[in-house]
Amino acid sequence: MSLLTEEDKQGITELLMGRKVVKVTDDTLQLDNGTVLTLRGNEGGCACSAGDYELTELNGVDNIITNVEFEDSPAGDDETGEGFYRIFVFADNQRINLATFEGSDGNGYYGTGYAIEVRPGGDPA
Repeated sequence: MSLLTEEDKQGITELLMGRKVVKVTDDTLQLDNGTVLTLRGNEGGCACSAGDYELTELNGVDNIITNVEFEDSPAGDDETGEGFYRIFVFADNQRINLATFEGSDGNGYYGTGYAIEVRPGGDPA
């Protein structure tokens, strides 16, 4: 088992490139090679919710992933102050929002982002 964070863009890209998502559950994706990814937002640990990020969107990909892009805005926009992290993949000439995490860094003391727990598996076929 390994752990990737929002800072590990190269590792996340290498993990997803050339793969399909064959199963999606609450916070888990299974890739076509049997690898299971569990996605978790940062838990700031403060009653004020600073540093808390929630997984708000998770989608499957029926075709081979050919590219991965990231949009990170932990500072959020001026209106809501809510930040986000998004992972987009390209498959069959479509840009798909694979995962979105939303939250707020607050004062910055309680952390930010997300983690992906990677459990290798055998080919499920």
